[in-house]
Amino acid sequence: MSNEVKTPKTTYLSAVNFAIENLPDAPADVLERLNALAASLSKKSENRKSAADTDEAKEARAAIYEYLLSLPEDEKRTITELTKEVPYISGWSGPKTTTRVGELIEEGKVVRITDKRRSYFKAVR
Repeated sequence: MSNEVKTPKTTYLSAVNFAIENLPDAPADVLERLNALAASLSKKSENRKSAADTDEAKEARAAIYEYLLSLPEDEKRTITELTKEVPYISGWSGPKTTTRVGELIEEGKVVRITDKRRSYFKAVR
């Protein structure tokens, strides 16, 4: 049996915080750098969390979902087709559209269908 400490999910931030807490005898410059690293990682994680909840993101998800719901039940669309056909996201890059569609997949509102190495998306009804 090992003496490992079990943590829920070890992230870089939790690992750095663990090191700070459990290395009280470390040199001052090492602790200073660990604290700076922890602050930087914390700021990055806050930015990542807030990006999905902007008004633009919410409106884009709603527009994509409404468009997919308006299609006949057996029709599906690629990211490129969505970018061209949904007015709200017209002109967006593929990765930006893919991010919003991915969020809809996580919410369970859209499913991804792969056919001959192409990804299609359709609304869950």
